[in-house]
Amino acid sequence: MNTIKVSELKTLFERVIEKLETEYSSDTEMELKTIIYRLIPTEKWNKFEKPEDWFSTSEIDQGDLQDDVMELKKLISDKERIATFVDFDRLASVLREISQVENPIE
Repeated sequence: MNTIKVSELKTLFERVIEKLETEYSSDTEMELKTIIYRLIPTEKWNKFEKPEDWFSTSEIDQGDLQDDVMELKKLISDKERIATFVDFDRLASVLREISQVENPIE
């Protein structure tokens, strides 16, 4: 079993932001081209056989990147709003999209 400390995660997020700030100005709007994506729960990450129906909600859920960004922007603008673990999924999806645009997996 692997572990990671909260302080280590903080350092990683700071390094990721440093990378973005090195590549782009802080006002640069990152273009997110994907709208709908597959959200695979971690307990299914090691399930490699193809489900009979790729769009089956019982096998693979779908996420909406536009909705993710909209909800994350609410979190930014509303200081009273409490971050949830769903926001982790939303942010992970945004980071994944940025990674795919900058470092495509073909």
